[in-house]
Amino acid sequence: MTTPAPPDGTRFVPPGAARARAEALAKLHELYRLWGYALVEAPSLERYDPAHPRSEQSFKLSDRDSGVLALRSDFTPALAQLVRTSFPAAAAGESLALRLRYSGTVWHAIDPELARTREFTQVGIELVGVSHARADAELIHLARESVRAVGLVPRVEIGNPGFVRALFDVARVPAAHRDAMADAIDRKDRSDIARLVEELGLSGGPAAALLEVPDLYGMGDVLAEARRLAPWEETRVEIDRLAGVMEQFEDDSELLLDLGMARRLTYYTGVTFRAFTFDYGQPLLGGGRYDGALLPYAAGFSIGLERLMAALPAAGEAPAPRVLATDDVAARWLRRHGVLVLRASSGERGEAAAEARRRGIPYLLHEGALSALAGVGAGAGSRGDDGELARLRAVLAGAHGGAQADAGAGDG
Repeated sequence: MTTPAPPDGTRFVPPGAARARAEALAKLHELYRLWGYALVEAPSLERYDPAHPRSEQSFKLSDRDSGVLALRSDFTPALAQLVRTSFPAAAAGESLALRLRYSGTVWHAIDPELARTREFTQVGIELVGVSHARADAELIHLARESVRAVGLVPRVEIGNPGFVRALFDVARVPAAHRDAMADAIDRKDRSDIARLVEELGLSGGPAAALLEVPDLYGMGDVLAEARRLAPWEETRVEIDRLAGVMEQFEDDSELLLDLGMARRLTYYTGVTFRAFTFDYGQPLLGGGRYDGALLPYAAGFSIGLERLMAALPAAGEAPAPRVLATDDVAARWLRRHGVLVLRASSGERGEAAAEARRRGIPYLLHEGALSALAGVGAGAGSRGDDGELARLRAVLAGAHGGAQADAGAGDG
């Protein structure tokens, strides 16, 4: 019988990769927990809403009452709904920091030929109820530490779409052409920017500033150069906002400024950022401040776990079982001390020993006694193997008192 492949844009995750994913998720959640971010969950099924930011990418389903549901396509709107339901004061604009963390699957109904996956894991945090430079800096710091937590070297690019938006106002870029101009700026495509400036008949200082925005990247004098190119009150306010965030960092060695960051100008209202690592060209995470878009005061970021894992070195093999056991009570004691013990398929010693040999497991635990199987892996009788066997037997020596308390319990 031919095994059908999973649907396009989905995948099976074998044990080694699944273990690496779980370990990365655990490290991220522990980082956020230690900063006071509380774990929350959101439904995978949502009511379909045409106004949802990703409504065009939603997988839609028919409900029993002929209503339309959708699979979750983004956590941020779901978290906003959770806040409105569980924290109405924060949703009404109360000034009190609410820190939330999450992880789970999201689905995008997109052409799998254009993207490698339509089902992926999103993990992230939201900081709700406050809007100031210190809050923005907290998120940027955690974005940087998220990359470091999984063993990568971070580089965080920080921008403020408000600067580009203010420059559009000063230059009088027509509303119908702002998305195209913002896209060209975000891609740092100077030829596209020049073409649009010419087509729209823009001139003077604002037009010259638009052409130079892609070069406002790096550290050092970037903000000073921005003030020189864009000296107007509207743009100066946005530059000062970004400067206030940067002043919150004692160590800015892994941070870069990008005043040409112009994604989703109508959604992001303040500082935005994205994190990279060396030798991997795509951002590992992204986020920013979106006051008023879904909640009065809110900012956060999300990580695509699949992309994060792609940037990591390939996972090694999972640790192999060291012991095959017919004795559940003694096996439980070994597991409590960190030993990987596999439960035998048979309780008969000869059959269990044969199974251990087939699996390459060097030690057999039967009726409380641990023995090495001759000729199997590390149980072949070398001096080092004798040392491991001695250590395992020493652990078992303490089992008698502890095992009695567990004698009536099943092995989990």
